[in-house]
Amino acid sequence: MRAARVVLLSLLLAGTAGAVEPSAEQGRALFIGARPFQAGGAPCGACHAPGGEGLAFAASLGPDLSTSPATEDADTLVGLLESNPFPTMAPIYDVRALTPAERADVAAYLVQAAKQGPPAAAWRFEACASLVALLFFVALALGSRRRKPHPRARLIARAYPSHDGGSR
Repeated sequence: MRAARVVLLSLLLAGTAGAVEPSAEQGRALFIGARPFQAGGAPCGACHAPGGEGLAFAASLGPDLSTSPATEDADTLVGLLESNPFPTMAPIYDVRALTPAERADVAAYLVQAAKQGPPAAAWRFEACASLVALLFFVALALGSRRRKPHPRARLIARAYPSHDGGSR
């Protein structure tokens, strides 16, 4: 029994001695879903947009976390992720809580994303999409002006070549 206690104590001490620093890179992988959470919760990027990532990661259910004042301090973020005071997140994360290492990694990533800010060239995508839509509608309008004559008028013109049929 004493040997089991010694082994358990040594394992606990080895776990705390080998603790790693929070990684913004691992936090990004967790945020966008490239690496799943241990408890199986949804990735943060399914609802939130991180700053500086471009339009590929521009979810809009939750707020853009790079502009939140809480992203100025990693400890504040870790506390928020631990207590989970947000009603929309409660059904997902109350039963699938993040581990302390996951919270620290995600917080490190969000602090880094807040420093980057939103992407500067996001307007280009919207401008290009608007231009393509405008060109499509112009082409559609021009194409609809050249309507084929009514089938009845074509049949009458074919049956009575001398009769005008009222079209053309």
